[in-house]
Amino acid sequence: MKAQTLLSMNRRGFLKKAGVGSIALGSLPILAQTLATRAAADEEQTGFIFAAVSKGPTIDGIVHTVVMDGSGMITPSNVEGGGAFDHLNNAATAPFPKPFFAQGTWKAKRLVSFDVFGKYGLFTAGVLTMDVELVRELPSRLVVPASLEIVCNIPFAPIMTGKPEGFSLSVGDLQFHPIVPAMGITLFPPAGGEGD
Repeated sequence: MKAQTLLSMNRRGFLKKAGVGSIALGSLPILAQTLATRAAADEEQTGFIFAAVSKGPTIDGIVHTVVMDGSGMITPSNVEGGGAFDHLNNAATAPFPKPFFAQGTWKAKRLVSFDVFGKYGLFTAGVLTMDVELVRELPSRLVVPASLEIVCNIPFAPIMTGKPEGFSLSVGDLQFHPIVPAMGITLFPPAGGEGD
């Protein structure tokens, strides 16, 4: 008899017996919508990971070079993340270890664009452009605005963006572009990585 009562009980009766009451009944559509919105947002997130070398101009025998890494998350309206950088003189005649002009960290400030060219398996070929802040720690602390572009191609698929793999960094008049062939790696993996 008890089993029949439980099976024939409607949702309102179940919630009342469970002590949740009518507030929960009214909240169910909102909860369902919130969960659906969150799930959709999770599907639209993409990660980024890179570690690479880019070359700038040669000025007075100095070969301006930046080694940079970073990781973060991209959504349709935002980007979050950061990493580290070294600005050095990569001239062949430079003493070893090669001298640094600056070292520090960087932080994403604003998404400019994220253009997807295609997907292969779990990875995305695309171009991410964002405004960033370079926080120079050495030789002295200085915060500098810059623009960072990260490019990931999937050549074996082949899904190509038309740009070389790596990163481009614009700091005022100083422009750094990927070395070809690429020195480093860039990836746009699924959001959250393993374990989500």
